Amino acid sequence: MLNHNRIYGKTKIHHEENDGTRTIMLKYYKTIHSQFSRNVKHYGVGVIKTEIGSNQINEEKQEFNNICKQKSEVEELLSVLLKNKVTPIDLKYVLEDMAL
Repeated sequence: MLNHNRIYGKTKIHHEENDGTRTIMLKYYKTIHSQFSRNVKHYGVGVIKTEIGSNQINEEKQEFNNICKQKSEVEELLSVLLKNKVTPIDLKYVLEDMAL
């Protein structure tokens, strides 16, 4: 089995707070799991959230593999995630709502 991750897109969120500006960077990627013996690919998605605040950087990551077999399906899903700025913590709930 061979595994690949490919970045699909990125976005930023800026928050003004009392102690300064906080920037959240979100990266969306697709995962590809290939089985050479059967020439089968399974696709998944992941989100990496990097939060940059005053004097600290926090990172969260969430990934779900093998959720569909069609490349077009996973790319449509990634488009929805990017457009709506879905965070790693919300990814599970979005996937459940979309029944994937």
